[in-house]
Amino acid sequence: MNSIKFSVVIPLYNKSECIERTIKSVLQQSYQADEIVVIDDGSTDDSVAKVEALNVPNLKLIRQANQGVSAARNSGAAQCSNEFIAFLDADDTWTPFFLSRIADLISRFPNMGLYATRYQKVYGENEFLDAKIALTRWDACGYEMDNYFAVAASGDLPFTMSSIVVSKSVFHELGGFPCGEWMGEDQSFYINFAMYSRIAYTPVIESFYYQGTQNSACDKAPPQELCPFAERLLKDVKEGRVADKLKPMVLKYVGAHICDLAKRHIQHRSVKFAAQLLTHPASRKKPLHWSYYKFVALPMAYLGKIKRA
Repeated sequence: MNSIKFSVVIPLYNKSECIERTIKSVLQQSYQADEIVVIDDGSTDDSVAKVEALNVPNLKLIRQANQGVSAARNSGAAQCSNEFIAFLDADDTWTPFFLSRIADLISRFPNMGLYATRYQKVYGENEFLDAKIALTRWDACGYEMDNYFAVAASGDLPFTMSSIVVSKSVFHELGGFPCGEWMGEDQSFYINFAMYSRIAYTPVIESFYYQGTQNSACDKAPPQELCPFAERLLKDVKEGRVADKLKPMVLKYVGAHICDLAKRHIQHRSVKFAAQLLTHPASRKKPLHWSYYKFVALPMAYLGKIKRA
């Protein structure tokens, strides 16, 4: 197992308040990373100075003009000298055993394209909550996850960018991260591995996904159209590029995305857009959610808007 070498890619953009914590979680691994590649994507704060002050011998700091997180991750992957690349966002952390757990997975399942662990969400500084993942297996030693769409359509995503390691050769074969997508770049990335490669997974929590404060995502105005990954999946289904056995779960996955968007619009009292989303045929692939938002939440939001008028 000691022959397995990891490169860690950390995209950085104005994360002065947490970048030291993130890098220290890499340095504290029981199974040490061979190299750390930090891609500064045009930071305007003192993030870079804090990285340099740590004086980590095996850390490479690459600077580029701001191009977005996907471009930063692709640039980082291009700089990696090892076959296994771990991605870690600049505000997330690992337990000290993350890389050791992944190395075990690689030894047990050497032919996968993506390796992942479960994670916890962190709100503020001290509120740790398990992600609501609809797992069907709980083998701590790991297993091949062959039902990504079913799991992802029924709860939180089974992993985050900070809880995965990928094979560099498969990463390049699948084209890396999509650039220029306005939302859902991470999901586009996961979908490629779910459809065209293989995933090994352990339900042991080895990563922490920092969320800021609870409900902060609800403060942002939701988009008024489907994310590019959902549009692309619908097109792939329509044009026959999705295997028959995958179609039901892929459509359910898209349906979950549509219902989630509708929920966010209802929370913002954007009843017009919520109603439009719930007319999409795929939204009915999540019948309980669709029925609740269509016949309960939406009318309540509409009446609430009238009362405030």
